[in-house]
Amino acid sequence: MQNNEFLLVNNIIYQIYSIPDFNTMKITFLNLLKMLIPNTASSILMADHTDSKNLLCEPICVPEVYSETEKHYLLNEDEDYTRWVMLSGQCLLIRESDLMPDEERIKTALYKKCYEPFGLHYSIQLNLVYNDLFLGVLTIYRSREEGDFTSDEMFLVKAFSDHLNLRFYEFYTKDDKNSSSTSYSITHLASKYNLTNREEEVLQLIFEDMDSDQIADKLFISSYTLKKHLQNLYKKFNVSNKRNLLEFRNKQ
Repeated sequence: MQNNEFLLVNNIIYQIYSIPDFNTMKITFLNLLKMLIPNTASSILMADHTDSKNLLCEPICVPEVYSETEKHYLLNEDEDYTRWVMLSGQCLLIRESDLMPDEERIKTALYKKCYEPFGLHYSIQLNLVYNDLFLGVLTIYRSREEGDFTSDEMFLVKAFSDHLNLRFYEFYTKDDKNSSSTSYSITHLASKYNLTNREEEVLQLIFEDMDSDQIADKLFISSYTLKKHLQNLYKKFNVSNKRNLLEFRNKQ
């Protein structure tokens, strides 16, 4: 590893831990990663711990224009031949070209619907897992012209895996999301009603009197995804609207 690469790797690791806002950290990481490993696009998708049939949700993509790629993916996730990686319970790094010959891969529904329309051809995928908890997926894409990812580049990506796993795990499991007077109540309610980490976050923001648009913007999720989380909350609390949820504020 050259000196400039070593310094950049250290800087990226520092940013993983030092940026307080989780979504800002993810975007910063992807932008810095592009300096280390040239790519057409890169993305991070979070693990979907709701009752959804999808394993992933909430894509963040750099450049943002390629977010449409991941939106197409979420609509066709059940056709992903690499889903076994996400279900394996292991932190694995795979290069798609190692899984299937190019002449077969370009005929798959996933390639035709999600890669080809956006000029993407090659990818490597890092499955994020910590303490047996599936956390999300980091994917890096290249066009056919840019060529496939090398073993050295895969080694560099793997170098970040332990750090990403820990930061993502802390995000999913931390109880001190907010130091307000509702923090204990939120933790208590989350345990009592078996809330997912994302549902707990949504409930916290409802308790902070944010409206749906503000919540969606804060969590970088679509209105459709937020609606799913709200429906799950209503079902678990046996209520019909957000006003009813507010009645649980500060209850212990």
